[in-house]
Amino acid sequence: MGGTKPWPEVPVGNKDHTSAAVVIIGAGISGMCMAIDLIKQNKCHNFIIVEKSSGVGGTWHDNKYPGCCCDVWSLLYSYSFEQNPDWTREYPGQEEILEYLVGVAEKYGLYKYIRFNTAVEAARWDDAELKWKVDVKVSGDKDSEFASNYTITTDFLVSAVGQLNQPRYPDIPGLGDFKGKVMHSARWDWSYGLEGKRIAVIGNGMQTPSPSHP
Repeated sequence: MGGTKPWPEVPVGNKDHTSAAVVIIGAGISGMCMAIDLIKQNKCHNFIIVEKSSGVGGTWHDNKYPGCCCDVWSLLYSYSFEQNPDWTREYPGQEEILEYLVGVAEKYGLYKYIRFNTAVEAARWDDAELKWKVDVKVSGDKDSEFASNYTITTDFLVSAVGQLNQPRYPDIPGLGDFKGKVMHSARWDWSYGLEGKRIAVIGNGMQTPSPSHP
């Protein structure tokens, strides 16, 4: 073998698994922006991004229902420092927005700072150390090889968790006893065939018209 590794080297932004100058919660639009600002404006590379999902993009990674798109004009829905002149339509769809965000993450080398499938369970300020203690829980066998639960110590804690990626089911009596398929539009099951089914759509929010269109 001659000491040659049979796998490629994967760069790691912070090689200390349990401490960093900055911890950012969330790898969505806000968390990515914060990370890029640390790199560009502050020349700081000693940070960690913890993300509970398996990819960047926040709500645009988690929400994949039919017709999912942005209600903001496409030319305004991008970072000021990373404008996108190539949107294919005025109000871009979920896939195109996610592709843009993935491209930004790749361009600025954010993946080496992100710990996916890692959810923050608690955060507390330690008066003795004058630092934050961030308790995280890791899901997935590969991601939890180091530990399924551990604590990160940090000087600065940035919350970029967002509000649109946690679906809320209505409190309807008997819903838990329903024998048919129950699906939230924010967690669309593309593997389930709707042909020939009688479908009840509950709610008239912004997500409702898209999947109900023929």
